[in-house]
Amino acid sequence: MNNYLENLFSLKNKTALITGASKGIGAEIAFAYVQAGANVVCVSRSESTEKKQIQKFYRQCDIADSQQFQSICESINTNYSGIDILVNAAGISLSKDDALNEFERFEKTVSINLIATYQCCNIASKYMNNGGSIINITSIGAIQGFPDNPGYIASKGGVMALTKAMARDLSVKNIRVNDIAPGYIKTDMTKKSFENSIASQERTDHMMIKRWGETKDLVGAAIFLASDASSYMTGSSVIVDGGWIAKGM
Repeated sequence: MNNYLENLFSLKNKTALITGASKGIGAEIAFAYVQAGANVVCVSRSESTEKKQIQKFYRQCDIADSQQFQSICESINTNYSGIDILVNAAGISLSKDDALNEFERFEKTVSINLIATYQCCNIASKYMNNGGSIINITSIGAIQGFPDNPGYIASKGGVMALTKAMARDLSVKNIRVNDIAPGYIKTDMTKKSFENSIASQERTDHMMIKRWGETKDLVGAAIFLASDASSYMTGSSVIVDGGWIAKGM
């Protein structure tokens, strides 16, 4: 039984590239993939990652710079003969007190969250020789309207639609493209609302599972979508939100 499960969900000898790995969801998934036996290269704009266990697999790269990202993919191809898994976890959410005006804030958010994600899919897919799996990190904000951050909502909705479009286009190369839509997960991005006792409780009250998610709560879905266990899935969204979307009254 153990061998059966291990083979079904195995990432051994697979090579994974994870963006947004300096902290939060990206760093947690990178660490999980290392533990699952994958060859991991993880990147972000920051000089280093907060998760010390993956520091030796970490490289600094601004995914908005196509030449930088291309160079990372080329080096992976040289060292590992291709890419099997791409996780697009890089993303930003800019607060209203940012120095940018509303349009600039919208434009920058869409540029990083949507346009750079498309660029990463497009470039990395060229190094996926015999199938592969692309996993985009979206949000429950891709499905429902949330206030005061239209750029984030629009960009994540765009990534969810992009997942379906890329699944169609890359199916000719036997590359699967799916997304994970997290709910309220405790990260630096959500720290302000989590530490606000009123806002935090309001969000918890709307969940069926009465707690905020941890980054480790996304690991199971990330391993599933990267492994052969999900070999007949593409263009799909896996919602990991404590029941937020499904809840009515």
